[in-house]
Amino acid sequence: MRVVVMGHRGPRHLSDLCKLYNEDSVHTLFSVFEREWEKQQNYSERSDLEEDSGRELLLVSRKTNAGYSLLYAIWMTFHPDLIKVVLLRVSTDLFSILGLLTLRWVILFYERQAVFDWAGYTHSLVVLGAVCCCAVSQHYFDKHSRIITANAQAVLACALYRKTLSLYHSSQRQSNTTQWTDVLGEVECVAELVVTFTCLWSCPLRVTLYLGLLWGELGPGVLVGVVLLLVLIPVNSAVEHKAKQLRKTQQIIRERSEQLIKEMLHKYQALKLLAWESWFHRRVTDSRARELEVLRILGYFTAFSMLDSICMPFLVGFSSLGVFVLVDDGNVLTPSQIFTCLCFFRLLRPPLLELAGLLCVLKQAQQSLCHLEKIFLTEDLGTSQLVTTKGATEDIPPDSPQQPCDGCKDKLSNSDEKRDHSLFQKGSGETRRVYLRAFGWHWVSVTSLVYLSVCAVSLAQDAVLSVWTGEAKEVQGLEEWSELRNSRLSAYALLGLLQALLVCCAAYCLTRGSLRASHTLHSELLSDVLHLPVHSQKTDARWSLQSFTRDMQVVDEDLAKHLHSWLKSLLDIFSTITLIIFIMPVFSLAVCPLIMLFLRIQSHFSSGHIRIRHIEANPVVSITSLECVTHCVEVPLSGPKHREVCLTHCLQASHQNLLVKYNKIITESWALLQFDGVAGIVLFLVSLILLETQPDSGLVALALICAFNIKEALRRYPQATSDINIDMQSMQRFCEFAKVEKEAEWTVTLRPSVDWPRHGEVKFRNYESEASSNCTPALRGINLTILKGEKIGVLSKGKADTDSLVSCLFRTVEARSGAVLIDDVNITCMSLQDLRSRLQFISQVPVLFTGPLRANLDPFAQHTDAQVWLALELCHLKERVQQLPAQLLHPVQRTSLAFSFGQRRLLCLARALLARVRILLVEEALPCVDIETEGLVRQLIHTEFKDCTVLWLTQNPLTVMHTDRVLVLNNGQAVKFDATSTVFQQGPQFSQ
Repeated sequence: MRVVVMGHRGPRHLSDLCKLYNEDSVHTLFSVFEREWEKQQNYSERSDLEEDSGRELLLVSRKTNAGYSLLYAIWMTFHPDLIKVVLLRVSTDLFSILGLLTLRWVILFYERQAVFDWAGYTHSLVVLGAVCCCAVSQHYFDKHSRIITANAQAVLACALYRKTLSLYHSSQRQSNTTQWTDVLGEVECVAELVVTFTCLWSCPLRVTLYLGLLWGELGPGVLVGVVLLLVLIPVNSAVEHKAKQLRKTQQIIRERSEQLIKEMLHKYQALKLLAWESWFHRRVTDSRARELEVLRILGYFTAFSMLDSICMPFLVGFSSLGVFVLVDDGNVLTPSQIFTCLCFFRLLRPPLLELAGLLCVLKQAQQSLCHLEKIFLTEDLGTSQLVTTKGATEDIPPDSPQQPCDGCKDKLSNSDEKRDHSLFQKGSGETRRVYLRAFGWHWVSVTSLVYLSVCAVSLAQDAVLSVWTGEAKEVQGLEEWSELRNSRLSAYALLGLLQALLVCCAAYCLTRGSLRASHTLHSELLSDVLHLPVHSQKTDARWSLQSFTRDMQVVDEDLAKHLHSWLKSLLDIFSTITLIIFIMPVFSLAVCPLIMLFLRIQSHFSSGHIRIRHIEANPVVSITSLECVTHCVEVPLSGPKHREVCLTHCLQASHQNLLVKYNKIITESWALLQFDGVAGIVLFLVSLILLETQPDSGLVALALICAFNIKEALRRYPQATSDINIDMQSMQRFCEFAKVEKEAEWTVTLRPSVDWPRHGEVKFRNYESEASSNCTPALRGINLTILKGEKIGVLSKGKADTDSLVSCLFRTVEARSGAVLIDDVNITCMSLQDLRSRLQFISQVPVLFTGPLRANLDPFAQHTDAQVWLALELCHLKERVQQLPAQLLHPVQRTSLAFSFGQRRLLCLARALLARVRILLVEEALPCVDIETEGLVRQLIHTEFKDCTVLWLTQNPLTVMHTDRVLVLNNGQAVKFDATSTVFQQGPQFSQ
């Protein structure tokens, strides 16, 4: 309550949430469930023993358990709270109907034009009381049902963890069947049965009551609208099924794009040194285009969804009211009939749709129950059948019981936490402008105008009905009534058709704008990441991956949906208030105080909700201790003491997760109750003002129904605003990448000649480089000249010195002073693409990218197939590649798996052969490369690169005995640079 009422300005932590709300401990609920589950197991065992003899005689196999034992255990654990939820559901349904009935009584009171004495004020107070009772009942039902769902999910997850840990067998570590995410999804499905069971009887009850009341108003005419609703249910199901299939396709494409992004970030240094950024940019862009195409098709289903939610109430009401007035000329509509029927039709649609989907939900829940019960009853199931292992790990010593659980505490690094918190504190004004710019200002204007037109047409429809009821009182004859009826029905139908067209236009504009924003932001993000320096990207790889995956998914799917909800809610509130002021101008005096009250509540709600969502995003509590259990079961547990320690930690993590959920539920439900209170005040003020102004009964009904329906918009607007503010954090990360310092330009106006460098002469003139996180120490005071065609051995104690030399030649680190000249051209004067494409570097770990082998050798198709085959033949790889023709023609997921480590090193050499470079840098091979392959590499370099300048980078003096001269580096300084024999004879520095 403090979060919502008073707000919270500072950062939030779990300790703050403990002060706000506390429920039953996870340990208590878990022990109750374990006791009830053991009772069910004992009962099942006794039943099996009694029926064994009969089964043997009848040759009947044991029936498959249908999950009812687990369901009964859940019922016995939570049955007091479940009964409370059922009673709250009943009261909520009855109060929702009572609120509309009281509104109908008020409209009837105005229609009779009674004397406005104390009876009118009594009606206003009754309406206010009914609305408040409905809001309070809805508040408690939502809160308790969500809390029970969270408790059931936590208890089942903890029971699953205990079963997993107690049944661990290290001999089954290589088994890999079901991942934890799938099992926890089934746990969530079973936990949601709390809400499903209440809908199972609540939906038929509400449908029956609504139909009965509608029948009393319209008679058989109500059947037309109901039939129309029932006909559209399978259409909705078919559309949802198709959209689900498209989302699966989109998920597959997204996973492939994610793998491509991961490869780009993992092999970022090799990508930069090869100057292949444009090639990878094209690959990622093509994959992104396929995903956007799926999103475009899903946008058409968004149009249908908007039609269904906005136009369907009109279509049902129009058909029922039209049939009512057309079947009998004596049927004259009154304001109470029209507006209460429209409200009841609007309330009838959700339970009918829920009833249609209940069968599928119950079937899926039964399958999940059966699977979970099978896991709980299995006696020889290892945890590796539930968790995907990542490889063998060493046994933990018996004296360190806390070790299995410590890893989960460090999943989120301190730097990531500080960065996320800094983004959270930043304002979203700049990010909003960035998104709107990417959306397109013209699409922003058109979309807003179309949405405003949709609201205007919706009000015009209600105005037509209001005017119709007023004019019907003055009709004198049957012919005049028929003419009025036909004209008003025609106008109502035309407005409905116009509304449908505008809704389709709104969906189209929203889809086009959101796709434009997704394409623009992804392109800018990809360009920003590819322009980052190598040392910066090594530290920001996780940050970059999150931006390309989770943050981009928010922009693709969530942000457009939240913008739709926000814009529609805002315009609904604005149009409703405008209409009420038009009917009774005195209401304008109350608008400013009501807006201030609403914005005050909304500000406090957003502040608390966003901070709780920020805590919820922490990996330690985001999913019920998933990180902890994954780490625990990947380490062999040597005894029950270790298992109990790990289970205790799992329970603590589950308690933290539950604590966050409790506070989120309390914050949201209490805020919604306050918004319902604002809506009740609006309705009460409207009814009081109508007592004094006494307008036409049609206008009275229109004002009251609009004031009654504003509650839904008041509920949606703060939630949408909060969601957009959270989405803006993803946008803020995009803005941060745009602000990060980039490397030098890829292209410049002054470009070297095509055949540069012709000789490969390298000169260092008082060169000093900048220090970086991956290149220490920096080079200092380097003065030397490497002649064309020389084979130079670069020797150092550690790899950092040779890495510094590579960084300076490829300009991954810029010069602080001095210069590096290649063929008398200062390398700082040319673009990075021109420089890096004229050099080649064969690293210790040879890098091959996913895709065709042809693209790994010649990604820009600058060479003929004959030249590629010649390079492979020179590297003794032609026969190997001919054995795998698909590798050369078709993309494969892992090209490198088809070759050994030494063969991959030869492929990198073939890549250098095709590039025809004059300067080649070669790192010492790893010990896993066989001597024959390394000898072949050395032979090819001496024969095929005899005119090239070659630098051998090593820490082993024996591998540079074949070179012309040796450069000895120590702490960034050139301590020796002379002939190999001379340096060797001088001894100590060389031998060290």
